[in-house]
Amino acid sequence: MKDAADPELAQRVQALRKPSPSAWAVNLLARARANELEQLADLGATMRDAQDELDRDQLAALTRQRRALVNALAKQASSLASETHHTLTTSVLEEVAATLQAALNDESASSAVRSGRLVHSLEATGIEPVDLTDAVAAPDASMVSAPRAASHRAPVRDLAAVRAAKEAQKRADAADAEVRGIESRLERGEAAREKLSQKLAQLEEQVRLVEDELRDADRDRRALERDRDRAATKAADLRAEADALRGNA
Repeated sequence: MKDAADPELAQRVQALRKPSPSAWAVNLLARARANELEQLADLGATMRDAQDELDRDQLAALTRQRRALVNALAKQASSLASETHHTLTTSVLEEVAATLQAALNDESASSAVRSGRLVHSLEATGIEPVDLTDAVAAPDASMVSAPRAASHRAPVRDLAAVRAAKEAQKRADAADAEVRGIESRLERGEAAREKLSQKLAQLEEQVRLVEDELRDADRDRRALERDRDRAATKAADLRAEADALRGNA
């Protein structure tokens, strides 16, 4: 065997510490679900970069995505363990989830998780960097310090695109607000126009009534003028008759 031909390598292999159950389960994920762990790493990088850039709703959406991905990976770890006839206890699964959460919070922890050589579970305090002391077997041969190839990244969310989407959303919200303002003014204008229309109808009715009164007044005036003319004619006739009678006296 190769180990027998290389005593130094065999000695190094024997010196490797046995991983804890939770670390062993995470190592299963590193070997069988590497793409999913890449997504986890990308999501963590996006959340760290965007912490001061995204608004509350966007951060809440990323947090929900993080929680769903961690839960899904923990379930996959349990399934992979079952395939090897091992059952992960609830406490072990909690350590697996905590380790995945640490990988989200800390880039070095993410590299340790993806190395497939984890020895014990990890924990993130949220303030200090994740403690990786003796966390990885043979760290010199691991991926802990190796950079992630850009071609292997499975970007969960491009920060520039997120920023652009945020700005576009702001402009869209401003445009929507402008539309609502114009619609409000239109509604007020329509209400004012309706009042004016009602007032115009009232004035037109008043005009109609006045016109009717004017026609009645004209009719009465013409009748009075006829009566006046008849009376004037009668008066003239009577004066003429009186003058004739005086002439004959």
